[in-house]
Amino acid sequence: MKKSTLIRVGALAALLLVALCVLMFAGGAALTFVSCSCRTSERDTRAAFSLDGIQPFRLEFGRGSGWHGLDTVKLDSEGDAILHRRTREQSGNGYKEVWETTRLKLSSAHVTELVQTVNRMTLLGMHKAYHDRNIADGTQWVFWVRQGTGQKSIYFNNHFPSKIAEFAQYLDKLLEDCGLANAKWQLVPDAEARQHERDIWDSIR
Repeated sequence: MKKSTLIRVGALAALLLVALCVLMFAGGAALTFVSCSCRTSERDTRAAFSLDGIQPFRLEFGRGSGWHGLDTVKLDSEGDAILHRRTREQSGNGYKEVWETTRLKLSSAHVTELVQTVNRMTLLGMHKAYHDRNIADGTQWVFWVRQGTGQKSIYFNNHFPSKIAEFAQYLDKLLEDCGLANAKWQLVPDAEARQHERDIWDSIR
């Protein structure tokens, strides 16, 4: 083969390689765009409000899934906390899933800190729902606050903005500071399993 022909063939191969790289890059960008576009949120038509540290309130936070159930934390302005969690116990040669519950008491200082944290993070100004349509089943969280005539419930379906992720870490640390590691858990009767999550699910409907 002549030298000039080899040069032309080499140049054509180089052009094809560049074109292929461009297409791969564009395709990757397109795929990324499609993936990102499946993350959506729903605006809340209710007016945003802030927690008043003086008035009574209730806060509930559930994490888990609609399929398997939610581990929940229920707190009120008096510092009373009720927790439920899903766990396993031995049954014959295997294990079965069961639910346990325990109670903690928050100090007035911890309650004040909780109110300040919710307000600082502007959680009550978030949208009403966050979804990632790319994921089936997966993980769901629900955040629910009530005070006076104000109410805010937020549904997180495989999409967890930084605010709620930060709050989850804060709440876990708060409960640890209030003695969670030494809490005595009690078994929930099978007939009452998952009753603890009914109201929080109803809040997003």
